[in-house]
Amino acid sequence: MKGIMLYLGMLIPLFAISQTEQKVKYIEIKKLVIDKRKSYDFSSRDSSVSIKIDTLIMHANARINFLNKKEASMVVGYAQIDNGAQLNGNDGKNNGTNLNLSINFADLKSLSINVPGLDAKTANRKFDNGNGGKIVVKYLSSGIKPQTENSKQPAFLDIRNSAGGYTTNAQTDLVVVFSQIRSGNPGRPLSQLPNGRVYSGNTGGEGKFTMTPVADLED
Repeated sequence: MKGIMLYLGMLIPLFAISQTEQKVKYIEIKKLVIDKRKSYDFSSRDSSVSIKIDTLIMHANARINFLNKKEASMVVGYAQIDNGAQLNGNDGKNNGTNLNLSINFADLKSLSINVPGLDAKTANRKFDNGNGGKIVVKYLSSGIKPQTENSKQPAFLDIRNSAGGYTTNAQTDLVVVFSQIRSGNPGRPLSQLPNGRVYSGNTGGEGKFTMTPVADLED
């Protein structure tokens, strides 16, 4: 993949073997380098993924995406993170990915963790407004300490895990229906609404976030 350098010491997932199937236990990557504005996706069919990366280098605006993942855990032994880097995740059903991150920040400019609940109206219309993801960050105390207060200062973590559905309500949905009827446009006015419903349910649940220093990433 252009823009990404992947060094495989043992890119061999360990397997829990049964008589009928094999399930990936975790993925081990020796070195992952993501160039400026490039993406690296974890997109297997499994709803969860566990990753161990010895060295992670994310250049400006580089992205790691967890696609259709309900749960993701990632242990990073050494990380260099440039400005605008992102970790993004969604379970494919409008819910943000629950992310457990254990990391040694050797260098950190800024990192955005984006696992919000999505609005049914603008995302996957087969499901209701989504829940924000649960984020747990454990950072190695001997490395750089991240902060969440000032985006203009180094080592900034931008946490985005709010609930979906704040822009979706019965009133705005009905405006769409009535405007279609008044304009005399052919077709089905309800076709522009999630599942043809006037309202996509309540807002999703707000995500949670905790951040703690650890002496060892395996803690």
